[in-house]
Amino acid sequence: MPAYARKEIVREGEVRVYHCVARCVRRAFLCGFDAVTGTSFEHRKGWIRGRLEELAGIFGIDVCGYAVMGNHLHVIVRTRPDLTAAWSDEEVAERWWRLFPRRRDEHGLPAEPEPHELAMLIAEPQAAAERRRRLGSLSWLMRCLCEPIARRASREDGCTGRFWEGRFKSQALLDDAAVL
Repeated sequence: MPAYARKEIVREGEVRVYHCVARCVRRAFLCGFDAVTGTSFEHRKGWIRGRLEELAGIFGIDVCGYAVMGNHLHVIVRTRPDLTAAWSDEEVAERWWRLFPRRRDEHGLPAEPEPHELAMLIAEPQAAAERRRRLGSLSWLMRCLCEPIARRASREDGCTGRFWEGRFKSQALLDDAAVL
């Protein structure tokens, strides 16, 4: 079966449901129990759940379900361009700030943005439009999910290099039977 470019599978501007899969490399465990080393990685399910909850509150994408397996992750999402189009520029700036804060508080959480910081994010119309597009992008959602998990797992494992096999795989779920 031929491989298709993601831009041929994911249609921006349409409400659609997708099944995404991200797979680990280097015999890495995403979760489960490694019988060779006797190490349990079950706590990583909590990392993924927490990150998905956080991202679902920021992105214009509904997380419909997920499954964390031993060496890969499945996520079912519904893109919602109708939501992102309805957001004000201020709301886009606030969501972007929560995703990529320029300042953090003493607990490491995103600090409340000052009005001038939000104004700076809104000031350039082209950049603001790109941020809006990214907050509705399946690729950006998966990037913002996978990258912090990879960094945290690699730090915990004490190794460097790739954690994920490559870019995530995605498949459009075109009817109710496919979604079920």
